[in-house]
Amino acid sequence: MTAEPPPADRAAPTDGADRTERADLRKDAAPDPAEDNDRPATPSWIRELDMALTVYPQVLLTGNVRDQYLLPDDHAAGSSGTLAPYTLGGVIESVCTARGYGAIAFVDQVNDRIALLRLSATPEQIPAVIREFVERDERWRRGRGAAPNGSGEGGSGEGGSGEDDDEADMLDRLRDAMVGVVQHPGPPIALVVPYAGRLGSPQAPVDGEAARLFAAAEELGHTARPVQGASTVTPYNTVFWVVERQEELPREFAVGSRAVRVINVPQPPHDQRLAAARHVVGGLARYQAATGGPSLTEAETAAAAKSLADSSHGMGSSEVMAIGRMALDRSLPVQRLDEAARLYRIGVLDNPWATAALRERIADGEEFLNGKVIGQPHAVRRTLEIFMRSAAGLNGAQASSSPSRPRGTLFLSGPTGVGKTELAKGVAEMILGKDARPIRFDMSEFAEEHARDRLIGAPPGFVGHDAGGELTNAVRANPMSVLLFDEIDKANPRLFDLFLQILEDGRLTDGRGATVYFTECVLIFTSNLGVAATVLGDPPGGGGASGGEVASGTEDSGAGAAGPDAAVGAAPRAAGRQLGRHDDPVTVRQALREAFDLFFNEQIKRPELRNRFGDNFIPMDFMQEKWVPRILDKAIASVAARVQEVHGAVLTLADDAWEVLRVEATRRLDHGGRGVLTAVESALVNPLAKEVFRNPPRRGERIEVVAVEGDGDGEGYRLEVERWPG
Repeated sequence: MTAEPPPADRAAPTDGADRTERADLRKDAAPDPAEDNDRPATPSWIRELDMALTVYPQVLLTGNVRDQYLLPDDHAAGSSGTLAPYTLGGVIESVCTARGYGAIAFVDQVNDRIALLRLSATPEQIPAVIREFVERDERWRRGRGAAPNGSGEGGSGEGGSGEDDDEADMLDRLRDAMVGVVQHPGPPIALVVPYAGRLGSPQAPVDGEAARLFAAAEELGHTARPVQGASTVTPYNTVFWVVERQEELPREFAVGSRAVRVINVPQPPHDQRLAAARHVVGGLARYQAATGGPSLTEAETAAAAKSLADSSHGMGSSEVMAIGRMALDRSLPVQRLDEAARLYRIGVLDNPWATAALRERIADGEEFLNGKVIGQPHAVRRTLEIFMRSAAGLNGAQASSSPSRPRGTLFLSGPTGVGKTELAKGVAEMILGKDARPIRFDMSEFAEEHARDRLIGAPPGFVGHDAGGELTNAVRANPMSVLLFDEIDKANPRLFDLFLQILEDGRLTDGRGATVYFTECVLIFTSNLGVAATVLGDPPGGGGASGGEVASGTEDSGAGAAGPDAAVGAAPRAAGRQLGRHDDPVTVRQALREAFDLFFNEQIKRPELRNRFGDNFIPMDFMQEKWVPRILDKAIASVAARVQEVHGAVLTLADDAWEVLRVEATRRLDHGGRGVLTAVESALVNPLAKEVFRNPPRRGERIEVVAVEGDGDGEGYRLEVERWPG
């Protein structure tokens, strides 16, 4: 049996081909009895376009104008319920046909000509200037075929497309064509300019032929009159301008003119994407069955189409159909089209989140991360819960909003030196593999208002526009990244709007207008918000505070112990104290959470961003004394490994020396794990460096630190060492 391929994305009607009939897409078109009840309604912008033909001489189409649009293909033999993809040119043709237009002229930038599509008009009913252009183009094509060197009839400037033509000549011909079309007595004629943004610069004034063109366009818009057509209400000879972004138009374009109807073509809504998804899934399901794969039930096909429509949020219909082609090329089953949609966004063919290797690393992640970050078992468990959710494909499953959110989001809050950055490094290594590191942004460097441009790139016309943004460039180069935003509370408040868009839609538009997707990224934010929170009562051990006695605040907060009641004459509240490592972990976590809420609700007034973090807020506890031995052993092992690597010698510590280091590390524990490392640097690394510098060890030599003497407040530490040759 010959395999039936999935239906190709049927090309929209060729702009230069004759047509005798086309589907009626008008708002008041009679419904077809055979129409599928699930067929999407005609998009509102097409109905607006149909209305505009009778009251506006010019129409500006912007937005999603390069897409394909699934519309009823009533021209298909015997199946008026069939949907087929149309280009914008095909939509314009169909609407104009229904309104009785005689012909449509298209500006063809590729072939540098003005092409004609005759609908109902005879050759004699075409404007003379358009006939002349068409005849000259035909003579040029014949002459070019007979004499490739351009010496045939019409091979030079006469044909309008020869080597001597330049941009000014094309603009001059476009102006003549526009004048001839608008002043034509009937039947109505349309002129389509598909790349209007390329006719001049939006930054600088245009001159010469471009200036004459836009001046003529504005005047013709006000002097144009309706002409006789086939419908009751007669349309104008319409000029269609097409541009993706309105700001790309030259300054001289009369956007605000009452003669110009601006119609935005939106991204397809869910019902349009669902129609495209059914178009794709139906073809793939037939192909899958024809090539020996499993046959899908009607319910399975419907579920696959809905999943694809949901996963293609923010995409055009042409992209939905491209996902089908990619799935066919990659031999992905219909049931995995939602995965194909995610991968299509970022251009990566393999999904690491679906691999058994990553699932295994996450399953063993508690031991791995606890080895990286000592003393934070609660934070490690919460982190792994989030990534188990992502690996299971349930990230954001509770929400009906965009399914394109990042794979994981963490907000790590806690005192300095407790392992926030180390946890981010461990997450990157667990997800991306050994030696992977997060892409780090120190947000204290982004405190100024213009810092936004550093992340996404400067807008057009500003210095550095071509360089792009640090964040968008990094994600474009590495679509699957762990992004670390360190000390996020120090960033300028304007930047939080960017994070809101990333967390909600999983994408950003950079300064050059390109979309960057964060769909496969992990975002980690760190902060020490709440470390300076105030708790009431005496320190633990002397009638300590309970978790309910927390009054959260920040270092910059003016919330004193008196609180709001002081303003109305209430008695002052009891004196408080700052959080410390002796506080109960529950008290610490509650204070950190309240400070987190206060920061987003009151300080930067972004409660919606706080809600996007949801349950991904992870408080990290103060470092406890019981974790000192493990951190100390890890630090000493790192020093010994460096000595082995650089000098080839073996370093060991006697029990007495180890105990001195433990006591010194405990004394500095208020600085967290970083205090332990500082103690090792002061009491071991510095005096050891002197010993090794003065008496370099030989390869294989054994060095044992027998004792550590002195202190960090006087002349420093001294080591008593014994050495044996290897």
